[in-house]
Amino acid sequence: MLHNSELAVFAVAFLVQVAGFVSVGIARVGQQPDSQVGYERFFFLCMMLVAVISLLAMWSGTGSWLMNGITLAMMAVGATLDTGRGTLADSI
Repeated sequence: MLHNSELAVFAVAFLVQVAGFVSVGIARVGQQPDSQVGYERFFFLCMMLVAVISLLAMWSGTGSWLMNGITLAMMAVGATLDTGRGTLADSI
């Protein structure tokens, strides 16, 4: 059974992870120059939150740090993944 503090850390971690995945999607879709800066700031804010929640989960010993670490890695890959809008020569 989870204690109140563990449940709170897990709930906040879950909400931050959902926001992190949403921010990746928004940052990838919102590539218009006028709104791109705001989307990127939202993404980086969520990335920092996932990192902080991951550290807090490791510190508290709840065991949910792995889930947060995977989310952090997936956010990094999702932000840098090129979906093939150019040719291989363009990327080199």
